[in-house]
Order: sequence, then structure tokens, then C-alpha cells
Amino acid sequence: MPAAAGKKIVASQNYVASHVGAKILEEGGNAFDAAIAISAVLSVVVPHTSGLGGDGLLIARTPEGLLSFNSTGWAPKNIGSDRIEKRSPRSIVVPGLVDLWRMIEDYTTMDLRKLLDPAINLAVNGFYVGRALHHAIVSSEKLSPEWQQLYGDKRFGDLIKTRGLAEVLKKIARDPRSFYEGELAEELVNGLREKGSPMELEDFSQFKAEKVNLLKTDYKDYTVYEFPPNTQGITTLEILKMVDMTDINKLPYNDVRRINEHVRISSLAYEDRDQYVADPKYYPVPHFLLEKSFLTQRLMDVGMEAKVKPDGDTTFFVVADEENKIGMIQSVFQSFGSGIMVKDIVFNNRGDNFTEGRNKPEGRKRPLHTLSILYAEGRDEEIIIGCAGADLRPQIHSEVFEYYVDYMMEIDEAVNAPRFMFTGNKVIAESRLGTPSTKLEPFSPQVGIVQALKSRKGMHIGAADPRSEGTAIPV
Repeated sequence: MPAAAGKKIVASQNYVASHVGAKILEEGGNAFDAAIAISAVLSVVVPHTSGLGGDGLLIARTPEGLLSFNSTGWAPKNIGSDRIEKRSPRSIVVPGLVDLWRMIEDYTTMDLRKLLDPAINLAVNGFYVGRALHHAIVSSEKLSPEWQQLYGDKRFGDLIKTRGLAEVLKKIARDPRSFYEGELAEELVNGLREKGSPMELEDFSQFKAEKVNLLKTDYKDYTVYEFPPNTQGITTLEILKMVDMTDINKLPYNDVRRINEHVRISSLAYEDRDQYVADPKYYPVPHFLLEKSFLTQRLMDVGMEAKVKPDGDTTFFVVADEENKIGMIQSVFQSFGSGIMVKDIVFNNRGDNFTEGRNKPEGRKRPLHTLSILYAEGRDEEIIIGCAGADLRPQIHSEVFEYYVDYMMEIDEAVNAPRFMFTGNKVIAESRLGTPSTKLEPFSPQVGIVQALKSRKGMHIGAADPRSEGTAIPV
């Protein structure tokens, strides 16, 4: 079902992952237990979106407060400064997902082997290709020979076994840091180097996930949080601030005047992102982007010069128990990342997100990152929104949140409602919106795949996007 309510809930982009997460909750695990199990299963069954070769972010509301972890990887120290080709070996940065699992192990109640067992079993015994994976395979250019052998001829309903990935998962179950240090790490790094990557073992062994402080702003009766740079979370907050300042949401949501102004606002925010947002270890966080004086001046500009990449594959899920609410996102960036594989692991091409200026390639630097998660609290409720959507993510987050807050839609209605997107050189919109633009099918994944959670007085509503094969399952 695309939406459900319960005291415990899971909503993900894939029905197998949702089922596994619900089982963990049903067996007495908490939301952190379920998050690791869901994340691992997604790493097996939707390898075009995410996996051990990619990265992740997590937000959690716990009885102790708000937690947020950034495990986006850095570039090899010998990356050089030359332009990085889209799927080249140089596009691979250190994968952060496994170290994110290590970070949240402090909050779990079950043994890691139990949490990874469902993913291991799927990798060993095989899983059936779902519709989303089928589409990603047939839409992909021919990638590496290893990719071609494992995925190239597979179609909807075919069985895939990834036993190399299963062996890696078994070692991670004993010690997650083995992915970064020791014999397994050496095998992975050597495999990448054989394919032309400048990666060194120290690039892996010295990497650690980080606990970060979220950025926040006010929007109507809510405090809205997003991840700080190196992510584009600040871009979502900038869009929301300008939308609030212009009062455009007093117009009907499909009014062409509102849509045109929303597009202009988004383009302004993307221009600022491209100019100011980068790894904060190299450049300070541009807090001024959320200051009213700056935004007042900015709203006098025309915009429309932003560079937006609408292509990318990611997966996001929400899970909640009676105490904890979690949103987690993971990615290899574009579909199947670099296409380069070692031990059945698809490695990311996140280095393609390096550009120029503040965001130019540098050793041990993290590229400007498309991943982020929106968390909001107000009116005695909490909201988590996340999506697949690459550069479009700030628009997706803000549009869904605005539908919920300003247009009085329930959270599942806000996820379902028709979206429009500024893609840098045109505006696309689902045909249901009924506006003059490049029209998409009524429910198009080109405007993002959203999962969302609403929590109020001990009850949760989970919503999975009908634009995907996702489902929400109450426990």
C-alpha cells in the first residue's frame, strides 16, 4: 500500500526492503535495527540506486534529541585537479555507507549479523529483478565488463545472485571497519586501482562518518531542518525562505503565476548553491544565504542561469518505532554509479559532482552533494521528507512540504500531488498539473520518488511514492 498508519511503520522505495524492515520491528527491533536491515537489502535489490559502494545520510528523532550523521565520502588524496569524466575511475570517492552502519550500531538492540542476514540471503540465493531495476538496466549504456556480465541481460522477473557481495556483507557483519581497514579493504582498493582509480588504502582507512549539526529556519508554524554543506540542504531552506517572503502560496498550487515565481526562486537558490556551497572543511558554511537582507536583495534578480542535473539514482526510506523516527538516504549517484565493480559491489561516481571554484576537485575533499533530508517540527507533529531526485531534491522537498503546510494536504496527498521542476533549461510538469510546460506522464519518476513520515501523538503515517514500486507497512 502506498500509505499506512501505525505505532510502528516502514516506507521505502522497494517492497522487499519494506517487508524486511517491518519484520525486524515485529520481532522487537527498534527503528535503528530496521534501518540497517532495510539499507542492506536496498544495497542488494536496487543496486542502481545505492549500495556498499555508495554513501548515506541519516536523521533520527530520539527521546534524547535530534541526531544527524553525514557519511558522504571524500576524494582520494591523489585525485588531481583535472576535470573528472562522468563514469571514469577517477569519479569514485570513498564509499561511506558501511561506516554509517557502524555509527548507528550504538543505537541498535540486535546483533549486526541478524540485521544483515536478510540481505546476505538475498545475495546468496538470488532476488528477482523488480520493475525499477529492469528500467535502469535497459536504460543504461554498456558499463564495465563485470556489470555487463552480472546485470546486462537481466530483465523484470529474472533471478540475480551476487555472492561476492554476500561474502563482503558477512565480513562486515563481524566488523564494519573491515570494509575500510585490513585484508578486505586491501582487496577492494587493489581492485579499484587495477581499474585505474587513484585510490589508496589510506584513503579508506582514514575515512569516518561524522555527526553533524543541522541547519534550520522557520516556515510558518514549523522549524525546518536540513543537512549543512557539503550537501545542498541549505538550498531547500533558501527556497522555502523566499517562498515564504513572496507569499506566492496564497495562489492556487497550479496557478501559472505561482509556478513561474517558484521556478525563478529555485533558479536563484541553485545559482547560490553553485557559487557558495562546498565541503565546509575547505570553505565555511554560507549561513548568509538564509538571512532576510540577503534574500530581499536576491529576489530582485531574474535568475534562470543555474546548472541543474536532473539525472541521478538514489533511494530514501523512513522507519519509526514507538520512540524513534528515522529518515535515511543512500546513493551511488547516477544509475549504477561509475559502473565499475569489485566483488559484485557497484562503486559510486560521486566525483562527477565536483565542478569548479569552491567545488573544484581536491584530495580528501568531499564534492558538493545532492543528498539531503528534510525534517520539520511544529503544530505538535514531526515531518520527515526525502527522495530520489539528484539536483532536483531541493525543489522536491520544498514542493511536497509546501503542499502539506500551505495547501492543507495530508502527508500522503502531498507526496501524490502533481509536481513541476526547473531543470536548468526548461520546466517539466506532470500532466495532472494542467500547466503550459513540458508535460510528463501523470505520475512520473522524473519529478522525484518521495517517501515521507508524519508523527503525531504516538501515531505515524508513512507514505511511499506511487511513482515507484515502494510500499508502506505498519506493524
